[in-house]
Amino acid sequence: LLGATTLGVGALMGAGIYVLIGLAAEKAGPGAWLAYLVCGLLSMLSVAMFAELSRRVPITGGGYAYAYKTLDSFYAFMTGWLLALGSILACAMYATGLAFYLTSVFPAGFLEYGTILIAVGAVTGFTILNSVGAKGGNKVQFVFTWGNLLVLGVLITAGLFKADTANMAPMLPNGWSGVGGAVSLIYVSFFGYQLIANNAEEIVDSKKTVPRAMFLAMVVSLCFYVAIAVVAVLVVPWKELAESRAPLAVVAKAGMGQTGWIFIVVGGVLASAAALNSTIISQARQIFAMGRDRFLPTMLGRIHQPSLTPRAALLACGLATVLAILSGELSIIVKAANFCFLVSMLPLSVALIRLHKATRESGPASKIKRIIPYAAMVANVLLLLTLDIYSIMIGLQLAGIGCLLYFFYSRKREIRSRSGMSLILSETQPPVLDFSNRILVPVANPRNQAALFTMAQAFIPEAGSTEVVVLTVVAASFQMDFHTALSLSEASVELLEASASSAEEHKIPVRPVVRVSRSIYKGIVHAAEEEGCGLIVMGYPQDQSPKSVAFVQSVLNRARADVVLLKSHGDFAPKKIAVSLTSQLNLRLMVKLAGGLADRFGGEITFLNILPENYTREQ
Repeated sequence: LLGATTLGVGALMGAGIYVLIGLAAEKAGPGAWLAYLVCGLLSMLSVAMFAELSRRVPITGGGYAYAYKTLDSFYAFMTGWLLALGSILACAMYATGLAFYLTSVFPAGFLEYGTILIAVGAVTGFTILNSVGAKGGNKVQFVFTWGNLLVLGVLITAGLFKADTANMAPMLPNGWSGVGGAVSLIYVSFFGYQLIANNAEEIVDSKKTVPRAMFLAMVVSLCFYVAIAVVAVLVVPWKELAESRAPLAVVAKAGMGQTGWIFIVVGGVLASAAALNSTIISQARQIFAMGRDRFLPTMLGRIHQPSLTPRAALLACGLATVLAILSGELSIIVKAANFCFLVSMLPLSVALIRLHKATRESGPASKIKRIIPYAAMVANVLLLLTLDIYSIMIGLQLAGIGCLLYFFYSRKREIRSRSGMSLILSETQPPVLDFSNRILVPVANPRNQAALFTMAQAFIPEAGSTEVVVLTVVAASFQMDFHTALSLSEASVELLEASASSAEEHKIPVRPVVRVSRSIYKGIVHAAEEEGCGLIVMGYPQDQSPKSVAFVQSVLNRARADVVLLKSHGDFAPKKIAVSLTSQLNLRLMVKLAGGLADRFGGEITFLNILPENYTREQ
């Protein structure tokens, strides 16, 4: 519980108070503390929603995982995409805040050149630290988080002795619209609780611990936010706060002198570093979950075995954060992050509503729980309405990029992963080959193996230039999960091993693959796509039943590769080979196969053309 709460508090108590309080004061004046209070209370509804979702779906991936288990794949992808972008932009904000406070101790000329360099260096350092192993990052997180709260506690205490109530008048110089404008900027400060859910599978007794840690982290952070905001506007005039890039340093200097200024600079660096580290750790787990479900490249869904961390996902998160730092100003980064976070909450409300309907809970407690997703949806829509048109336009562009990525890349990959999964039996990584230089040979009948490999070999211009993917497909019913089906597929593995040995006799480099699928023909088609095969060589069913004919037609219609079907009648050693010239569409493929077989068996080729009775010279 302490470790999970530390992760949440670290993400919540970062640049949101050290940097954004100046922007909040610019919008709301002395009423900035009201903006923090209103935003925190509205966010509590989302915390309650997340807590209930984490209890019901205790897996790594946070909001994305909840949507994927409950909603359509499109809504799951968009939830994950927006959460990922929001967290990456938040990381950029934390790193920039760290740089602001660190460079505030240097001469003014250093600010222009040093801020970006320090921010990029901080992201790179934490990315490398967490890539080596999570243990080191967790220790650093603990020190940074609670050290930061100690610093803020001292500042609150010292500031109360320098408070001037005259600074509070007028409380709302820009009216309640100013408070709304401040809320639209600082919402990103209240989103760190979600990162606890991203690490659910690494938290002890996650069904109980994750919800408790979320509420504890939120309550602690909200109390500190409001207290700091009140002290800040009491000690320093709000216009002075609005003009500073390190506003709490100004508050500390006014309340504690030069020593306090140095003290709070240390706190600002600790807070931003804690938030940055928390978000990098947790966001990498979400990117890992999306990679594991094939929405993102497969390498992002793999665990690096020596360090037992999702290293590829961590590096991707770090690189994207660096790009965000280099491409935008702090206010633009914050606005885009707020839009992404708020919109991603809407599908999650729908997900919890569906879960409640599916379980049909009853009783007084259940009625309260049923209200939560509706209340959270209303709260997040209200928060969305506080965003200006510029923030909305940036967010819509980012969402549009996500839609294009889903429909042109992620959708088909996710469908393949949902309909089946592959087990690669070769110990070595496949060579990098051209798409057209890989041949898929599905094997089911041992008697056809030699003939199929002979056919495949006919397409190989020279030894070693082409790799043959030998495939066996294991059918899994909808009641059986893929791993169980694979564990019951010993016969398929034996067939595959025999096929691989037969291929080696033909001196063909092979890559044995077992794929479990809900449908045999989909298993063949999807394996060809995943393995990048430009040609499928397979046996034609011996019987002519409607089911067999439909199977062949399904492969031919769905495959994005050339397909050669073999109907064998015993020993396959053709000496006379006929090529029909009726169809120009497949002529090149037929001539290539006939030529390869003729070369192998010393045979001859006859070209046949069927003419009508009264044919012309041109025909």
